[in-house]
Amino acid sequence: MTRASVPQTSDLETLHREMETLRAERDAAVSARATLEGDLARATEQVSTARTRADRAVIRAEARALAARMGAVEPADVVRLVDLSAVTLGEDGAPQGLDTIMAAARESRAYLFGLQQGASGAVRGTTAAGPAPRAGDPAPFDARTAGTRDVKAAAMAAGLRWPVAN
Repeated sequence: MTRASVPQTSDLETLHREMETLRAERDAAVSARATLEGDLARATEQVSTARTRADRAVIRAEARALAARMGAVEPADVVRLVDLSAVTLGEDGAPQGLDTIMAAARESRAYLFGLQQGASGAVRGTTAAGPAPRAGDPAPFDARTAGTRDVKAAAMAAGLRWPVAN
């Protein structure tokens, strides 16, 4: 059956127009889907790039902190000279393999490190510091016998303005 053999009636013409409209809508939907899939691919790539940058920034920050704890004179220089590509972040966000790389850097580039700093009180489990300051023998201040100069000097030493403006 050919198109010429089918009589053209108003119903067939209406159906033909509806079919063309539906094809146009389908073509628009297919092109919109292709556009959205492209946008999704670009967004996924941007998220992956951002996550990689963030992970590298965390690893560099952790490396600087560890270098400072190990006694690096300039922790940022140590981080620039060390290859951190083998370091990864674990599920808990802690860098895996950073300790061995920094220990190797301390061995091979000892000139970048000074004396290792002790752990803070929070790490050691105590907040005890060095010995308490010893009390000196400050000269007693006797306001009854002090002159104007002495009162002004004592007030300045205490962080007060003298004479007080009323």
